Amino acid sequence: MKLKVENRDIDAKHLIAIGQEADSKQAFCIISPELDLQTAFQMLHTLSLHMLNAYTISANGEQLPENPTKEQMDKLIAIKSQLYDMYNLAVSSVLEHYAPEFELRPDITADAIANEEERIVKEKYSHLSPSEKQEANQNIQKFKKDLLKEKMKKSNAKTVEEIKKAATAPDETK
Repeated sequence: MKLKVENRDIDAKHLIAIGQEADSKQAFCIISPELDLQTAFQMLHTLSLHMLNAYTISANGEQLPENPTKEQMDKLIAIKSQLYDMYNLAVSSVLEHYAPEFELRPDITADAIANEEERIVKEKYSHLSPSEKQEANQNIQKFKKDLLKEKMKKSNAKTVEEIKKAATAPDETK
């Protein structure tokens, strides 16, 4: 399969291409019809690993030196932790969309997970300095505002009050 990408000629045996159309921002995916599943997974996992490493370097602002300081390692671990959680959530979401009839751990309820997450957050928060607590609170407020804006875009509600009411209403799907 011969193609041209950014003035580069490519002769690929197998291809997985993911993009976003410039005008509509519609996502698209092209997969070689002869691509076997094992090779496809290997390609996707390689891409994922390279993407995570690239975003880690980008977020860090530099490559880690051969003998990093404790502060550099702490920063790197914080970045990797965030990316790990984001990737874990993304992959979980893919599996949930692919096979919603499967529940990975039916013995663990959403409430139990939420309660444990809350306990962990409160424990970590208690060890923050006053300035770190202030920054965390500001980030939480920004996150809440962004989440509310996103809910408003996705709902038919006309006012913030209607969104808040819908967000706090009991989940009737349980």
